[in-house]
Amino acid sequence: MNSSASLREKINQLPFAPGVYLMKGREGEILYIGKAGVLRNRVRSYFVNREALAVLAKTAVLMSKVTDIDYVETPTEVDALLLEAQLVRKYRPHFNKELKDDKSFPLLKITAERFPRIHLTRNKNDKKAVYYGPYTDAKLLREAVTLINTLFPLRKCRRLPKTACLYYHIGQCLAPCIKPEVEEGYQNIVKEVRDFLGGGKKSFIEYLTERMEEASRELRFEDAQFFKQQIEALSRLRKKRFSLKKPDGAIALSATLELKKILGMEKLPEKVVCFDVSNIQGDAAVASKVSFYRELPDKIEYRRYKIRGVTGINDYAMIQEALRRMLVGIKEGRECFIPDVIMMDGGKGHLNAAWEVLREQEFENTELISIAKRFETVFSAKTGGDLKIPRDSPALHLLQKVRDEAHRFAITYHRFLKEKSLRRSALDEIPGIGEKRKRVLLEQFDSLAELKRAGVDQLAGLPGMNLAVARRVREYFHP
Repeated sequence: MNSSASLREKINQLPFAPGVYLMKGREGEILYIGKAGVLRNRVRSYFVNREALAVLAKTAVLMSKVTDIDYVETPTEVDALLLEAQLVRKYRPHFNKELKDDKSFPLLKITAERFPRIHLTRNKNDKKAVYYGPYTDAKLLREAVTLINTLFPLRKCRRLPKTACLYYHIGQCLAPCIKPEVEEGYQNIVKEVRDFLGGGKKSFIEYLTERMEEASRELRFEDAQFFKQQIEALSRLRKKRFSLKKPDGAIALSATLELKKILGMEKLPEKVVCFDVSNIQGDAAVASKVSFYRELPDKIEYRRYKIRGVTGINDYAMIQEALRRMLVGIKEGRECFIPDVIMMDGGKGHLNAAWEVLREQEFENTELISIAKRFETVFSAKTGGDLKIPRDSPALHLLQKVRDEAHRFAITYHRFLKEKSLRRSALDEIPGIGEKRKRVLLEQFDSLAELKRAGVDQLAGLPGMNLAVARRVREYFHP
């Protein structure tokens, strides 16, 4: 395969995701580094539009030397912008000389004040300040500054006011203007921002997660809580930016892209649903379906199913009933979409049971997998075996997250029905069992059958119970 064909094949494998691309020469040297909102489209443009690019002498020379392309995918284009500047500063590629030398490109500046600020500038006129960049996109850089100021409570005011401003009251500033005693904590936050901007290939979320785990290991629980709150804030910010109406490539995330590759799918698996069942010894059996759209919970599409056609303990039959009801709902128009991936919480047996229903309802083309909790093994109906997914894979983490949510949703519904059932049950007829004692029994026992097996001593030892009431409960079920 010649180098041109090899390059085109590599370009066709690039993800529809934000990131940084590195153009390399014959000896593996990095010639040029650029960032992209959609990697495949940006890199492909160099080859599709060669005639237009030929008028730019520098670009024409660059393309004549490129023999390989590498890339680093990032969660967002803002992360790509920051990474691009870090890599250019590290490798100093020849064709990025204009970026290195041109003073018109924007910089990030951390001021040298007692309580530093971070903002965008185009001049290095303060020798005591710390600068990062230059960066290629002022608009994205402003977004990065906004994000940093949202996540890290640094001051935004040019001059310290005499009273705390709105940013303090919404938790985005420590208010050094009225609380000079926060200086040590403030400087620690500045250090975190500097460490992030100056270090490696980490995205915002990766950096914050690592810092949270490190603080937790060192038993610095207040610090760990701070980073956890920043991660949650960043997740909320990103969720607001995700629109269901955007085209496939606009916000494709890393776990979804990796899942597409692992499953060998032609299109992005944007819509993933997972089924789980919950029953305690066959009592109050229920199933749940949770839905995720582009890695985010789509709670409008969550469903709960009371199992009606199965008696006794038969998880496979329960899974089949719930899945069949969803597929029939799709056919009859009660459900608004066909999932890209259907997942079962369970092993190969659950997968095979679900596959029977997919064939029965003529949905064989829908991707079907299951995830077994014991070893976190993922099975595929298409391959008939287990998928070799690394433990640290974003795709596996996504599937675990969806599975755990399905389990939580099923358990919550099961407990609700159990409590509702027991409230109307024999407990109301037992002398001495009021609301408080009823709640204790509901929390302690998962089913009426389990409560019936409890001995007097076990019942008497529960909070709020005594020997006389315990005997009444026992005698009611066993006259």
